[in-house]
Amino acid sequence: MRILRAEITGFGKYRNQTIDFTSGNQLFYGANEAGKSTLYQFIMAMLFGFPLKRGRKRDFEPLDGTSYGGRLVITLPVQGEVTIERFKQVNRGKAKVYLRQQTGDDTLLNQLIAPLNRELFEEVFTFQQEQLAQIERLQEKPLHDALISLGITGSKKLLEKQQTYNENEQKIFKVRGQRQALNKALKEREKIAQQVSQQETKEAAITDLLAGKQKDELLQQELTEKLKQAQQEYLVLKEKENSFPQYEEWQVLQKKYPNDELGAQPEKLQEFYNQYNQLNTRLAEGKQALVALNESYGLTDRYRFYLEHEIEIKNLLQDQVTAVRLTDDFQAHLREQQQLIEAVTVLEDTYQFNVGEDPQKKVRVVKNLVQDYHSITSDITQAQQEVRWQKEQQPVLSTTPSFFQQQTGAVLPTLIASFVAVIFVIGGILSTNVRFVLWAIALIAVGVALYNYQKKTTKKHSVKTKDKQQESHKMTFVDQLMKKQEQIWHHLQTQLPLLKDPEDLPVALVQLQNAAEDYLVKNNALMAVDQRLDQLDQAYGAFLQRFSFLDKWVPQEGQDILQRLLLVQNFADEMQEVKLQQEQPTAALLIRQNQQLQQQLDQLVAENQNLLSSVGITQPTEIPLWIAQMHQKAGDLARKQELAARLKNLFPKKITATQLAMKRATVQKKLEELQLADRQVNRSIQSAQLKIEQMQSDGTLDELRQSLTQADSKVYELALQWGKNKLLAALLGDLATELSDKQLPQLLQKSSEYLKILTKDNYTALDFIEGELVVKTKNQNWQIYELSTGTKDQVIMAVRFGYLSLQERILCPLIIDDGWLHYDSIRKEQLAVLLKEFSQDYQVICLSSDVEMVSYYEKLQQKIVVLN
Repeated sequence: MRILRAEITGFGKYRNQTIDFTSGNQLFYGANEAGKSTLYQFIMAMLFGFPLKRGRKRDFEPLDGTSYGGRLVITLPVQGEVTIERFKQVNRGKAKVYLRQQTGDDTLLNQLIAPLNRELFEEVFTFQQEQLAQIERLQEKPLHDALISLGITGSKKLLEKQQTYNENEQKIFKVRGQRQALNKALKEREKIAQQVSQQETKEAAITDLLAGKQKDELLQQELTEKLKQAQQEYLVLKEKENSFPQYEEWQVLQKKYPNDELGAQPEKLQEFYNQYNQLNTRLAEGKQALVALNESYGLTDRYRFYLEHEIEIKNLLQDQVTAVRLTDDFQAHLREQQQLIEAVTVLEDTYQFNVGEDPQKKVRVVKNLVQDYHSITSDITQAQQEVRWQKEQQPVLSTTPSFFQQQTGAVLPTLIASFVAVIFVIGGILSTNVRFVLWAIALIAVGVALYNYQKKTTKKHSVKTKDKQQESHKMTFVDQLMKKQEQIWHHLQTQLPLLKDPEDLPVALVQLQNAAEDYLVKNNALMAVDQRLDQLDQAYGAFLQRFSFLDKWVPQEGQDILQRLLLVQNFADEMQEVKLQQEQPTAALLIRQNQQLQQQLDQLVAENQNLLSSVGITQPTEIPLWIAQMHQKAGDLARKQELAARLKNLFPKKITATQLAMKRATVQKKLEELQLADRQVNRSIQSAQLKIEQMQSDGTLDELRQSLTQADSKVYELALQWGKNKLLAALLGDLATELSDKQLPQLLQKSSEYLKILTKDNYTALDFIEGELVVKTKNQNWQIYELSTGTKDQVIMAVRFGYLSLQERILCPLIIDDGWLHYDSIRKEQLAVLLKEFSQDYQVICLSSDVEMVSYYEKLQQKIVVLN
């Protein structure tokens, strides 16, 4: 599948936009939010349906009422061009598919792109940075499983069938199971066997015989099963030998015709070729007659050119009004563009608006500055008031207490303590008994008085010091606020050029808001005018192309449309005069007939161009040879299908005649050995049975043995079912592993080639050593964990490209979304080289905001699309 075009009506930021894709390598470049991821999501939505609204998952539905959806045009190898249309409001977002004259829905779409689905699209054909971090997959076992699960080996159905057999096996028997049928039967059989054993202890001889007989019976069962398998294998090999000549013929036809498609029907090509021959013969005869007539009457080439193109010239002159309107419309929009550019430039110069930046963002910034300015002004006012209040309160506080109060607060406790001390001293003098005690108390009172006086004095001094410090801090804080206010004011004056005084701030803000809104309106109008001018320019160029057929007879280089129309009018008038002077009805009739025949011939070829392209024919003259080849191919394909129906199951794998003969001889020898051993065991069983019958006399033992036989039969049947499921699951697992083993070396080979390109021959190969992936240089092997982050990314990308190269059918383009996060300049350039080579088979679509990658694409002359 290849993507041709995305016609986006409304999706995310896109509105009525068409994006074309080429068949090879292309880079869609754009800055962040340019719409790269949106384009990827649009492609996935068109192929697999719109994303569901879940939680905080991004929704691409337009909010302005534009229809949500669009069209995706793809091309398929067999069906050709297919258009997929989805609109969320139409038929609940289901697809409408257009395939030539056929229309369909999601069912047809799934059939056309099968087996591609959303999971394969996201996991296999999409490269994103987080996927390149899965270094744990670079082990031998995960690579085997990946080859199988991706369906590259064709073994996915085998694994599903293997899982079914494993589940059936677990239902019949488990090693530690209790409820499974075989587990129950074994327990029952063991119970009966114990009873038989107890009974047989009474008959030692019979026990020995039964043991031998039972051993021989088990051996006979094994031999019978082996003999049956060997006989079946021998019959199959014998049938293969008889059918080997047809097998060799089938192999030759498969190699000659890998595909079963016959192509277009030869009958349609034959019918087209007959019509083409008739018209071509009539046209040749008409041209020959016109040449003969020209030689007879001497008509000039200039006049003959006019007769051949008279209708085109008249149609061109009839569109003079359209040309005048187109010219006037272009001039009017050009003047409007100039006026809008001047108005936008004035606003940008006045208010310093930047191109591409939202002017409302600047309005919000200025509003925040104004709020900060007002807030700081309020803080300054409050701080100044507090400083003035403190200065006013200091004199009041210093003069309010009286001298007596001050002295009382500091001296009164001291006087009281001193008075108490004097009393105790006098008491000590008068009393001899407690003199020393009273004097000690007096001394303590004096100490207390002195301490109290010193404390009061120190406290008063500290209060005064603290008040002075607070006043100093306030003044410093006011100075800082005023400096910050001055800085914000200066910034506001740069943002608001008309601002002169703080009182003008509200008016200046309104002017800035109006200017921002006017700037947005004029910018949008300018974009609309630019788009209209582009449309008019394209229409103007298309109109100029209509004059190209006149270049030889009406020189018009450097002339505009109106001047060219005047020249063509003069030429037509001149030729009309010549036509009136020397009218040649026969020549005019022949020219018109030839023109009609040529138109019919061109129309016939155009209508059948798809038919020619479908079979690889460029010219209708090649049809007879192709039809002959198709008859031969049809016979060979019929024979191939007949042989495939007979031999596909008989020869699941390729084999030579020598290998087949050797295998048949080996199986035949094995079959003869098994038959001889079976006869010997059968004779031994019959002999033991005869002796047991002679020795048996107790009927109880017979009943127990009969029960044991029934239990053995039940166990055998269940064991046989379990064995079949176990064997089939093992065989399918081995087959799937063998398929992946065959392709794993191919994967390593292709991945090594891509790694050499990515690393510029620094690393030469990938290989497995003891189940671990190693990277080889010329002289050393490196484990994955020893590599740098960028080299690990290159190894994973090389393996991913190797996977894709193994697919026989290209299901989808390769889409890479900035998958080179850890790449330096050299790695990025080598990745661009690899993408160029890989795009020879695949369509590669890169989505990137990396300017450096753009330079490498330009260097390699690869297509670059800039997303604005």
